Amino acid sequence: MLANFHLPSHFHSHLPLPRIAQRSIEAIKHQVNLVDIVSPYVQLKRAGRSWKGLSPFTTEKTPSFYVHPDRGFFKCFSTGEGGDCFSFVMKMENLEFYEAIEFIAKKYNITLEYEEGGPSREEMSLRKQIFELHELACDWFHRQLVESKEAAPVRTYWKENRGFTGETAKEFKIGYAPAAINALALYFKERGVTTAAMHQSGLFFARDREQEHANFKSRFRGRLMIPIRDVQGRVVAFTARQLEQTPQDDPAREAKYVNSPETPIFHKGRILFGLDHARTHLKEGDSFLLVEGQLDAIRCWTVGLHTAVAPQGTAITEEQLALLSRYEPASVECLLDGDAAGRKAALRALPLAFKAGLEFRFLLLPEKADPDDLLRTEGAAALEPLRQNAKSGIQLSIEDALPEDHAPSTHDKSVALRNIFELLVHVPSEVAREDYIQSAARILKVDAQAALRDYNAAQRMRPRSSGPKEETSAPPAAKDPLLTQATWELLWLVLHHPEHTKTLPELIDYEWINSDSPAACMLSRILAELREGLIDDTSEIDKLLDSTEDRQLLADIHSRDLEVEEPVKQIEICLNKLRRKHHETRIKELEQTILNAEPAQRVGLMKERKQLVSELSKPLEI
Repeated sequence: MLANFHLPSHFHSHLPLPRIAQRSIEAIKHQVNLVDIVSPYVQLKRAGRSWKGLSPFTTEKTPSFYVHPDRGFFKCFSTGEGGDCFSFVMKMENLEFYEAIEFIAKKYNITLEYEEGGPSREEMSLRKQIFELHELACDWFHRQLVESKEAAPVRTYWKENRGFTGETAKEFKIGYAPAAINALALYFKERGVTTAAMHQSGLFFARDREQEHANFKSRFRGRLMIPIRDVQGRVVAFTARQLEQTPQDDPAREAKYVNSPETPIFHKGRILFGLDHARTHLKEGDSFLLVEGQLDAIRCWTVGLHTAVAPQGTAITEEQLALLSRYEPASVECLLDGDAAGRKAALRALPLAFKAGLEFRFLLLPEKADPDDLLRTEGAAALEPLRQNAKSGIQLSIEDALPEDHAPSTHDKSVALRNIFELLVHVPSEVAREDYIQSAARILKVDAQAALRDYNAAQRMRPRSSGPKEETSAPPAAKDPLLTQATWELLWLVLHHPEHTKTLPELIDYEWINSDSPAACMLSRILAELREGLIDDTSEIDKLLDSTEDRQLLADIHSRDLEVEEPVKQIEICLNKLRRKHHETRIKELEQTILNAEPAQRVGLMKERKQLVSELSKPLEI
């Protein structure tokens, strides 16, 4: 049955995997403008030689996010995040370093070169193995649904009970998990999947140090399998729907839907089901359609509503809404049950929607109406009457606050208005807040200017929170401010004035940089590379960036401007500060040692002290 199924070649091979050539990494940084990479995520405006905008990592009213295209780095002063083009893509798309390189290369049609001698399959990142394991599982589940005898009733259920076609199952890789407790584990054994990846995948139950594939028990058994994909379209988890085939000994037998647990590649609060599909269909002026479940989203797609997405079986989260806002939809249409529970869910989502800058429109179904049945029988046209009667977030909130059995009194209107004021605290745009207040005033039939004055008065009464302190150009304080400051300044000078760095390794002693700060570590590495002739100057710094922390430190340095008229003189000042600090500390140690030393030892110690004092009297010069 599975004879024609093939894995990617590297699953069968123990040959080394290729590593992306350093020249390709450097080529991307030279060919691609960082502003172009950031612009789809952040609305940028020119600010001198730089560009600025609102932080994509947090909610803020005043821009604190800066892009420096000439230097190739970004810096967010609200969160402290910083880095290069790869760091930014890693953060925004939840990718690893090499995944980010391939993401950018694919987007800008840049051909990557690879080198032999990369990590072997065993050394390959566990995260990468887990991604490939999920793709493999997805294909296997799908083939089980399509071909296995056990799944024959499931195919009937899919077509007759749910009203979906075989083509839909094929397009979205819907699958079936066999009831056998270790069928998937044994299949993985045949394909050479490591037990380390299986432990971390969330697809099995097993003892912590279990190494035998046969002892891994499937989490999903006798269930319809719906793959969950990230925005890149990679399978990261599954939702499993209960069937008659679900075994009685399944620990979650009574649960209609069971989701994959959190794993290194799946965080349910950060992923919206179907966003990989919906975002490719969202055109300018379009809206996302938010539905309750995965099968509801798939139903929407089959009737032509391709911008439908669904949360992962829980209430919508701030991170999920931030994902939607990234694509700048005209609005988010929420298809909700018309009962009390549906309205409560809508109201809970409102503060988060306002905070994300999203315009929510609520399409309320009649009570007990099922969206799946409605779309199956009437198609996309079923939503048109709901759209004509859609309610805004402001309208829904006001209706919830007002009495149903009598006309609202002045007090009732004031209470409803105060509820709106609480919601508007989350709105970052002043223009949007004023517009919302005017809308609320029209609905409540009160004077808009009076409502605006009440809002301003309410804001003056709110306790002020102590916001984040503004970032300054000075490096953070440490145990030894003098040493930290001098080290940080010297690193800044070395990076900004590489023409003065060739003689530096011969003048400085590594012991002078005796600190565990990130700046000190990077400075020591740069000097070591210069001394050994591995780089000609610091313009080749990209070769030394090993981690996200390195790129963030470099972004921090590049985002701060020091006024330096004579760089050589300033480098000499920093060198002398570092040497003085080291020598003075050593002299104190020697003086204490001399007091307690034997007479025979004092001569050598005193000679060393004299030499250090003499060196301090002669300033270093480049």
